[in-house]
Amino acid sequence: MSVPLIELKDVTKRFVKTLDLAEKIANLLGAHIREEVVQAVDRVNLRIGIGEVLGLVGESGCGKSTIGRIVAGTLSHSDGTVLYRGREVARMSPAEGKQVALKVQMIFQDPLASLNPRMRVRDIIGEAPRVHGLVAASEIEDYLDEIMLRVGLDPSYKRRYPHQFSGGQRQRIGIARALAVQPEFIVCDEAVAALDVSIQAQVLNVFMKLREELELTYLFISHDIGVVEHLADRVAIMYLGRIVELAPTEDLFTRPNHPYTQALLREVPRLDTRQHAFEPIKGEIPSPLDPPSGCHFHPRCPHVFKPCREEQPKLMEIAPEWLSACYLNNGSRR
Repeated sequence: MSVPLIELKDVTKRFVKTLDLAEKIANLLGAHIREEVVQAVDRVNLRIGIGEVLGLVGESGCGKSTIGRIVAGTLSHSDGTVLYRGREVARMSPAEGKQVALKVQMIFQDPLASLNPRMRVRDIIGEAPRVHGLVAASEIEDYLDEIMLRVGLDPSYKRRYPHQFSGGQRQRIGIARALAVQPEFIVCDEAVAALDVSIQAQVLNVFMKLREELELTYLFISHDIGVVEHLADRVAIMYLGRIVELAPTEDLFTRPNHPYTQALLREVPRLDTRQHAFEPIKGEIPSPLDPPSGCHFHPRCPHVFKPCREEQPKLMEIAPEWLSACYLNNGSRR
């Protein structure tokens, strides 16, 4: 297999709330207050090939946005390794790290919150390429016009402020800002979740067009598995910090393996299931402060048996390029 553009090896991210002075004093008096630790990402392994779109799907709070921020370099990981074109990012020189930071960009969920309201669009899009010397000062205006046209924005609007645009237009500004530094890889973190359905389709079409024109690679993060179906080459399903299934999109949607994936797909509206009574997955997502032992999904799984409660199932290959973490794949039964 060729060297992937981005690779995560056993990446873990813990968020720790340390004890304040009052809590430390209370412990001296016998209160037994512990630090709160959230294992947001638990030993995740991912390979994203050049030109590929990998969809990352899961319920809110499962850790998918944390993975996106680790990949984009805006959040450090606690353990594990992040590689770019086969080289560990943490071991690169400052100059090399800067180049990787430019080559890996991120588009956020809320376009209004991620754009500086005091800056004009021309500065939002043009500041980074100008500062990093990617475009000469004399060419910046033409460069901005080209980038804005590429994402479907009228260049005559570049002197406006973000609040003067619609939600869909603001998201296009966010896309243009990411494209302006000539990236190879873009992390799309719920990039269409805040938009109306009709606008979602337009923005998704922009992503696909840019992929073809610029040979971009995407990590497309979403809680909406139906949106990912139309965009991704492969899909990774995440639950409470762990990848539970990873497969080519067509295979995963045709015959999902993991019980959690099966439950998610049952609730995707289809034209041929109009009489289907939709029901949410039974139970609540466990607290990441106190996750269940063994398989994290076992309290909600209809197939649970003894091994599920005792030990974490390994993510194992069940078919070419198809991984799943479920004891049912071992032929185990009650």
